[in-house]
Amino acid sequence: MDLVRDTTSIMEEGEKEEENKDRISNLPDELIHHIVSFLDMKYAVQTSALSHKWEHIWTSTRCLNFNSCAFRTPRLFAKFVKDALSHQNNHVEESKVQLTLTGAATPSVVKSIVNNVYLHNVRDLNMTWLTTRKFHQFPECLFSSDTLKHLTLATGDQSFYLHKASCIPKVAWNFPALETLCLRSMHLGDKGDESLDLFSKCVNLRDLTLHNCCMYGLKIFNICAPELSNLTIRATSYPDVVNVVAPKLENLTASVRGTINRFPFKYVSLQLSTEGFDSLEKVNLSLSMPYYEPKRFFPLLLSLFQKLHSTKYLVINLDIIETLSLCLDQLSLEPSPFDNLKCLKINMVSQKQKDHIPTVPTQVRNYFLENSPSATLIMDLPQVPQKRSRQQEDDETMAKKVAKLKTEKKQPETAAQGKRLL
Repeated sequence: MDLVRDTTSIMEEGEKEEENKDRISNLPDELIHHIVSFLDMKYAVQTSALSHKWEHIWTSTRCLNFNSCAFRTPRLFAKFVKDALSHQNNHVEESKVQLTLTGAATPSVVKSIVNNVYLHNVRDLNMTWLTTRKFHQFPECLFSSDTLKHLTLATGDQSFYLHKASCIPKVAWNFPALETLCLRSMHLGDKGDESLDLFSKCVNLRDLTLHNCCMYGLKIFNICAPELSNLTIRATSYPDVVNVVAPKLENLTASVRGTINRFPFKYVSLQLSTEGFDSLEKVNLSLSMPYYEPKRFFPLLLSLFQKLHSTKYLVINLDIIETLSLCLDQLSLEPSPFDNLKCLKINMVSQKQKDHIPTVPTQVRNYFLENSPSATLIMDLPQVPQKRSRQQEDDETMAKKVAKLKTEKKQPETAAQGKRLL
């Protein structure tokens, strides 16, 4: 019995030592830096008090998360950003800054923060401005950097489409090294503006995403980027014309209809102008079927398909099929614009009546595939879970009961064996 007690005591002491062991500090430095990168910088800095090893860990992390909600005033936050950046290890490459502004941040404070970010080796900036103000005015200095490669700008205001003025400077942005640009919930241009050209100086831009952006009242929105390969545009409202000059464009994803219903028709429909897409590989178009006069979108769709005729892979949703089906007689007179189509995919995920499998009218099928007879047609039907029979449910219940009884039977036997050993 003494041997048992000694053995138990040794095991308990070993367990306590195992519990008190600092496993995190023994991890590789690269993994520790990765863990710290998920922390807000205010708390990442505080890790320096954990041990001598952690004293400078936060200065070498590649992702810096700054959030102003942890500070009493915007000026205190701006000072913290400046101090934290000044202590960063300059040898760390490809550093990323995630910047979240909340509260009543003034333009002067935002300008100070942006200037400090650009002074350091920042290649990736993700900036979100959340405020109770009805107007966001991003400082002009934000749109000029010789080293920035990736930029994401967003606002959290869901009423941004009511703004009377643009939230960005209406000049060409100076980002010669920029490769990826994502704009979310941004108001671009003012009502009555003749033309807006933001990206002509972004000579290395390859990926552009415009998500829930408002271009209400703007006549022409230019997307001129010689290296652009991927374009995604899903707007709340569109300008009269979206002019795309991108000879190397390979992938286009777009919503044909804006997400705000209160605007006139021409501001909720994508009117595309282009010199041609010789490199186009894949097009993904979606349309949310309007309740009022859906036939208005029929000529718009035909115009879009004519401009996108060189694509090899076309993805459309069920609402586009239904809109085309409203004018079958007219559609049968239209020649197919697609000569190089390899695959046509129809997404049915918005289907409401899951028991009914829709069919594609012959006129619609011919419009897409007549000049591409070898193209593959894929209909992505929604997955409908199959109902189990009553016998299957009974068998499953019985199996669970048998497994439970076996477990309960083993427990007393295990306890008895333990007592015999003692």
